[in-house]
Amino acid sequence: MSKKIFSAPYWENAPSKQEASLPALQTHDTPETTTDLATDIDRVVQEIEANGVDIAPDYGMWVNICFALADGLGERGRDFFHRVSRLHPDYEPANTDKQFTHCLNGRGSGVTIASFFHYAAQAGIELHHSFNTILPNYQNGKTAKWVKSESELPHFPEEIFGALPPFLQKVVGNAISIEDRDVILLGTIGCLSVCFYNVCGVYDERVVYSNLYLFVVAEAGMGKGALTLCRELVAPINQRLHEQTAQRMIEYKLELSEYQKCKGKNPEAMEPVTPPQKTLIIPTNSSASSLISILHDDDGIGLLFETEGDTLSQTLKSEHGNYSDLLRKAFHHETISMSRRKDREYLEIDNPRVTVVLAGTPEQIRHLIPDAENGLLSRFIFYFIPFRRGIRDVFATDDVTRSKHAVFKIMGDEFLHLLDIFINQGSFVFVLPTHLQRRFVEWLARLNDECCDEVDNGMQGIVRRLGLIAFRMMMMLTAIRAFDSSLPPTRTPDGRIILECSEEDFNTVLCICEILLYHSIHIYLKLRLTNNRNVLPDIETGVNARRYALYHKLPDEFDKFVYDRIVSEMNENACTASKWIDKFIQDGRLKRTSKGNYVKS
Repeated sequence: MSKKIFSAPYWENAPSKQEASLPALQTHDTPETTTDLATDIDRVVQEIEANGVDIAPDYGMWVNICFALADGLGERGRDFFHRVSRLHPDYEPANTDKQFTHCLNGRGSGVTIASFFHYAAQAGIELHHSFNTILPNYQNGKTAKWVKSESELPHFPEEIFGALPPFLQKVVGNAISIEDRDVILLGTIGCLSVCFYNVCGVYDERVVYSNLYLFVVAEAGMGKGALTLCRELVAPINQRLHEQTAQRMIEYKLELSEYQKCKGKNPEAMEPVTPPQKTLIIPTNSSASSLISILHDDDGIGLLFETEGDTLSQTLKSEHGNYSDLLRKAFHHETISMSRRKDREYLEIDNPRVTVVLAGTPEQIRHLIPDAENGLLSRFIFYFIPFRRGIRDVFATDDVTRSKHAVFKIMGDEFLHLLDIFINQGSFVFVLPTHLQRRFVEWLARLNDECCDEVDNGMQGIVRRLGLIAFRMMMMLTAIRAFDSSLPPTRTPDGRIILECSEEDFNTVLCICEILLYHSIHIYLKLRLTNNRNVLPDIETGVNARRYALYHKLPDEFDKFVYDRIVSEMNENACTASKWIDKFIQDGRLKRTSKGNYVKS
């Protein structure tokens, strides 16, 4: 692939969308630090040369590596850039030299020396230190805590569970593992967030409700199915709405029958109106237009719930734009409208209060959120369950009445009873005391500075919406805690009951949201590294690093005999490695030219 000529106006202050998502680190300018950095870079470049690996196969990566070396070493990075570029088949010394001069003069791209180490690791080069420990050496006082590998993503700390409102403590007490407990807590908060439509608050000068968007990410069999238990908590509400709709339909048919009998005798008789189809849980295989119709019947209130990401993915394939736009607007309670020319029908939902609870694999995120610039990314809470090998005891109980679904169904009936009492009291307004407001703004500002420094400025949108998510969670916890409160209510001048957030719920939510931020950053970085085919690359350690180390040892053309020989030399399992060929073909890295013969794409 030929390398284009550098365009300084285009690249200046404009990091690559594909690759500039790496930690935005700053380097010391002292000679001592530069010498240490040069030594580390030289070690890595020697490893690159020894393996003959081109770590910058396309132009965007090549330019980013140039910016990275210019950022880290200044003029001293020129020789390293030549050594790295020399491994590309289209290497030209003059163009490479010109490229480095442009990058050296065009600092401020946002691409730092961290990018160089990242590209090397991604190409299968084994660093002398782990990716997470080598980068902080060049931090210059910045934080180095937010970027975690999949296996390092943190759980919720033990202390928050004892601080939850009593009803939530009862729910999470049924968890069977750490991840299970985290998922049940998030799933419960997510599902219940659709129920408090009589509670609002003011955030950033806008009236907001408690609705949340949640996506639990895990490979098959890793425990994301615990969300189905959380659905049982709102199933009684859904069932009651269906029963009420069925009863109204019976009454409607009787009224329609009477109307048809007497409409000839009484011209002024009014034809009865078809009752709305009330539901709480909306099928995710609904089209965007169908979803708007259902929400219209439900006064804008609904829960999109799905534990099989493929179900929603199939819908999104046919009308991704409509769905994405609808969900983005609904998150902020913006008006949603639809016009149908065929039936001359116009629907408008004035104050949508939609909750979304999904589970799926990492690949299925892409169907909903194709890249890091998509606005849905910052609207979702993400929780990533890493792969862990093992089988749990599936015969812990054989008593049907003690099964998890039976237990959660009982808690669902209890929640319906408590919610009815709560809603019958009237409308509520949620407030943060003044001293907590100050702490909230300071907390959010700290997260924003740390994440923009360590990751990139694209994190500001995620952190800002995390603030809104935290506010909604506090609203939720305060409302649930009010189930057990018998204090006389304080009312606003217009008669709303004031719900004031406690210090305990405030601290709990801040802790939860900080943990969730690690998971969001993990997803964000994966999406920022999405390639032109919109395939999430495997950038983790372990099996993926071994897989791509093997890929880079393969010649440009080879047959199965050569492949098996290299597999044997690398001491890889032959059966496992034979499956990697299909993965490389699927990712577009290999093409099968004939049976047993392959070529690198």
